[in-house]
Order: sequence, then C-alpha cells, then structure tokens
Amino acid sequence: GAALAPLIATDWSFATGLSLLVWFVYAPQCLATLAVVRRESGGWAMPAGMAVLLFSLAYGASWIAYRLASSWGVAA
Repeated sequence: GAALAPLIATDWSFATGLSLLVWFVYAPQCLATLAVVRRESGGWAMPAGMAVLLFSLAYGASWIAYRLASSWGVAA
C-alpha cells in the first residue's frame, strides 16, 4: 500500500486518476450481484447483458472524462 502511492503520484496524471474514478462509478462492482440476477432470471442473458452494458458505460465515461480533463489542460 505505502509503496504504491509514490508510484501513482509520479506516473499517473490527474486525467488518468479521474478517468479511473469515473470507471469505478459505472463498472459492475460485485460479481455476486450478477450471480443473483442469473439465479432470479433463470439464465445468463440478463446478467451478461448487464455486464456488457455496465463495462461499456464505464469505459465510455472513463474515456470522456480523460479526454475532457486532457483538453482542459489538467493532464499533467
């Protein structure tokens, strides 16, 4: 834990950190939730659709956050 902080501080830009935070907002945080949805829906279609949608949304929002932060000049 303590060794990771200096690496992140020197190697990651503000835009990178912001995009990672945005990714975590939208990405599916709990695989157990997908398992419960599979059990309740009786198949894999609904949890697979949820996973694809949430990962796509997370990636897209993260990409937009990075590009906006970079274009505003806070990437350094």
